[in-house]
This record gives sequence, C-alpha cells and structure tokens, in this order.
Amino acid sequence: MKSVVDQKSFGWVFWLGRVDYERALGWQRKLVKMRREGLCRDTLMMLEHPPVITVGKSGKEENYLKLKDKAVFVERGGDVTYHGPGQLVIYYIFDLSRRDKNLHQFMSNIQQGIVDTLFEYQVSAKRGVEHTGIWVADRKIASIGIAVKNWVTFHGAAVNLNTNLEDFQNINPCGLSATVITSLKKETGQEINMNEFCTKLVNCYDNIFEMKFETVYKEELAEQLESQSGKNFI
Repeated sequence: MKSVVDQKSFGWVFWLGRVDYERALGWQRKLVKMRREGLCRDTLMMLEHPPVITVGKSGKEENYLKLKDKAVFVERGGDVTYHGPGQLVIYYIFDLSRRDKNLHQFMSNIQQGIVDTLFEYQVSAKRGVEHTGIWVADRKIASIGIAVKNWVTFHGAAVNLNTNLEDFQNINPCGLSATVITSLKKETGQEINMNEFCTKLVNCYDNIFEMKFETVYKEELAEQLESQSGKNFI
C-alpha cells in the first residue's frame, strides 16, 4: 500500500466498518479543518452506524414525535433520517474551492455515482425531482444531506443495502411516509455484499470525479497527520 503522503494519490477513501455516529461526526469535522488547511485530500468515508436517528437543519418535530430515544441534531441539510446496520453511509470531505465552488455539480456527481452503482445490480434508479435522494420508481433507496463550511463539504449519503426497513417506522423519513423506503436487498431479493458495493461505488467516483481514490487506513492517517493538526484523530 502506498503511503498516504504519496503525492501520486489524489483522493482518499476510508472503509471504517461500524462506527458510532457522534464519533464519526468528530472525525468529519477534523478532516474538514485538515482539508481546508491542505493537510488531507478530497476524501470518501464509507461506514455503517449502530441504530441512530439524526435531524438536519430542516427537521420538523412532527416527523420524529414517536421517537423513544433521543435524536442527534446536526448541521447537514434535510429533515429526519435513520442510520443503522446494513446501510452504507458515505461522507464526502471535498474542497469545492478547487472545483469552481460549484455545489450543484458536486451534488449531481455524488448522486450519479450511486445511480450508476445501483445500475450494476440491474436496478434502475434516478435522482429525485420533487423530493431529494435516489429513487427506484416511487421508492426511496438513498438519502442525501450535505453541509458546507468554507467551501469544504461534509456529511453525505445513506444507501439502504440490507437495512431493516422496519427501523424507519418511528419517523417520517425526510418528511415522507416510512412505507416509501426501500433497500437494494428488497429490490433484488438478494443479500448485498457491502464491501463489493463500496468497491463498485468508488470505481464510479473515480470516473465521475476524474481522479483516483486510494484506500487509506485511519491508523496510518493519524500517524501521518496528528503532528500537523495537533489533535488526536483516532
């Protein structure tokens, strides 16, 4: 494996496994600062979360009134959503000042990567028009919620692969009925290999963003960058 400081690598991708939501949020915020200071590259974080409900800046209380557990309120766009096992979460730490500050194109690109990857499973999906996210006919398979700070993006997308769809029942996800939520497993009738899906998605992003994303492990990143950032990454 190449060192994370190898200048031939343009983008980084982390596969982090299952990580608590607030811990991953802390990592994102550190990476945003590092990206702004030129200490890391445009980065994809790929992971799962234990069950958690999050509420974005447009969250409406009536959409999560039935919750028994406390939700996490965050700075991303969008309303309330669920994260949990079987769902692939992708966080995008990208410096848009190096991409003409074109947030619209960036949003189009990250969604197109998911659409293209789903097509490899013979699932025809499209970006939502009336409602955000990725849709298979009238069923929502992925949610999108981005935040931007000083032109560096964070937060991202959640793709339902093997997600237990009953876990959406206590909320109105993104203000919609929970019955519209679907998963790739439900659409194909097969258990989805998450690592395989991740690999396909990264390959799509290589093409869409015209760059090569290299795998980096958080332990190596911490060793290389802690002395520069002055903070503990892990």
